[in-house]
Amino acid sequence: MKRLLAKLYAVTLSRLVAKIKAFVKASWRSVVVGVIEPLRAWRIKTIDPVLGKIARALGLKAVGRFVRKIPQKWKNMLYGYLFVLPWLFGLGLIGVPLLAKSIRMALSDKYYFITGVGWRITGDWFDFTQFKRIFGDEPWHLEQIAATLKDISLVVPLVVVFALILGMMLNQKLKGRAIFRTIFFIPVILLSGNMLANFSNNGLLTVPAIANGTISRLLSDYFPAFFATIVVTAFEKIVLILWLSGVQILIFLAGLQKMDKSIYEAAEIDGASMWETFWKITLPALIPLMYINIIYTTVIYANLSNNAIVSIINVNSSEQGSLSGTLTDEVNFGRAYSAALSWVLFAIELFVIGAYSGIIKLASRRYD
Repeated sequence: MKRLLAKLYAVTLSRLVAKIKAFVKASWRSVVVGVIEPLRAWRIKTIDPVLGKIARALGLKAVGRFVRKIPQKWKNMLYGYLFVLPWLFGLGLIGVPLLAKSIRMALSDKYYFITGVGWRITGDWFDFTQFKRIFGDEPWHLEQIAATLKDISLVVPLVVVFALILGMMLNQKLKGRAIFRTIFFIPVILLSGNMLANFSNNGLLTVPAIANGTISRLLSDYFPAFFATIVVTAFEKIVLILWLSGVQILIFLAGLQKMDKSIYEAAEIDGASMWETFWKITLPALIPLMYINIIYTTVIYANLSNNAIVSIINVNSSEQGSLSGTLTDEVNFGRAYSAALSWVLFAIELFVIGAYSGIIKLASRRYD
């Protein structure tokens, strides 16, 4: 009886859906015949001649003929410039003045606030006072700079490699892969300074076995100290690496999905293994995307709130900061000092991006 009722319900539902589809189709046909087609005929008869006269009066038709004669290569270039035009306006009106002000602050002797007057710069602004202080008078800050360079240099390749591996895994045909892609992208949405700081303060960005020194002791017994330090640092950052890899995974995934499947089929017919296919087909095709991911990862990771240099910049950027800070006196160093530190951080980012891009360029010569 239950089977009969279920079958009757399915038949009734299918007939109802078919009737609804037929009704919607008939209604849309009547709308097209009764409304859209008369409007289209009226536009062709009334509006188009007027627009044609206006176009001839303004010379737009001549412009159209000229545009049609432009080669497609130049058209694509023009479309690209039009696409980035708002960004170029923003860079010129907002970005460049702020960069110039930051450079002037970094090269000044002092940048302080006078009540009723505003911000003022004292001393010669080209004598590199702040940079001399960073690299000559503040060894603790110099240690933080070296630690930041080492940290960024280690995390960036780990994030890119991890994103590549996960991108290849998520590109396989498996059930629920859309859910997995969403899960790996959620941290990108939640990424913020406050949440990251809370995670770090509560010890959620590291593995317990790393925190209590178990893994470091085991590695030190069997491997050289340098290798053990790298592995331990990687495990300490494992949660952060997972946290930062969402966008990179999507970039690699987009590249993998655009690859021609017939190439893999031809390689399989020729007897190529999956390992050979990866090194000779997949990896060379993803090299341009690696450059993008290296730049993105370096910039994002270098400017996180848990970065040592960023922390120093934030602490020393108060309005009343001055040059009175010393090694023993934790008074703010001032915005001029913070501006110089920000340019040091920018130089670190350029160095890391250039170094890894150069390594990839040298390694990719074998595929040219």
